Amino acid sequence: MFEQIQTAATTIATYTTPTRFNSRHCMLVARHLMSDAPTSLNEMQKRALDLVLARATAVDEVRKERLRVSAPALRGPRNAMVGAWTSLLGAIQSVAAVPREVSSLSAEASSLLATLFPEGIGMAQMDAAGTWTLSRVLIERIDEEGLRPRLQRVVSPVLMEAVDAAFAGLGAAVGAEGDRVRLPARRALFEANAAFSYAVAGYARALAVTIDELEPEQIAAFRAAMSAIDTFRVVRGSNVLTEEDLDEDGDMEPETPETPDPNAPYVPASDDPIDNPFITTP
Repeated sequence: MFEQIQTAATTIATYTTPTRFNSRHCMLVARHLMSDAPTSLNEMQKRALDLVLARATAVDEVRKERLRVSAPALRGPRNAMVGAWTSLLGAIQSVAAVPREVSSLSAEASSLLATLFPEGIGMAQMDAAGTWTLSRVLIERIDEEGLRPRLQRVVSPVLMEAVDAAFAGLGAAVGAEGDRVRLPARRALFEANAAFSYAVAGYARALAVTIDELEPEQIAAFRAAMSAIDTFRVVRGSNVLTEEDLDEDGDMEPETPETPDPNAPYVPASDDPIDNPFITTP
């Protein structure tokens, strides 16, 4: 009987101890736990399961905010801005290359090139924030120095309109115009993931309260209800983590521990780095 109770206690402890999950998997873990939940849940157990879903939603909200200001999200507006300036520069260069005896606009185009683009499109190697800043300076110079009418005489006005439109789009993307989308705090994903892990452990404890350790069927039912943990838990040599884990990137494949230690110290880990959201070049 003692061995049976000890085995049951070890099994329960495996699931009631907070477990690390890849933050990309939290919502799926929550959904699996809900679909595997016993039909006989009491009110306390239902509240614990609802909290698991709420914490998984919180993790996804942090990830969603990061995607809104991530480098890939800014790459399109930045490239549109660079493309608009490149088109304008190319058109001016084409007119400047026309022999002056053919068109008087050639000299005007050469003057504009020397004034606005003495070194070409310098922003081509800049991140989104730098591209917006240099574009703002150029556009302000064009307006303040009265260069817009001159540009419209040399090249199609549509090209400058494209620059203005691209600048407005980039400004909205980097938060210079309109409502600013802020990058979540450095530890936001770490803390949301930790809260989810503790909520899962809390749900397991709520289920364990009603278990009779001498009834193998109840232990088996408990294990089946918590099987999502076995599928998605993350184990990489140790349950002890440091701040360096906050800077890890890439997916972490879930593994099932062969001999879980319920007494091992634990700190949940974030699986994502905090990137400069404005870096958009490869």
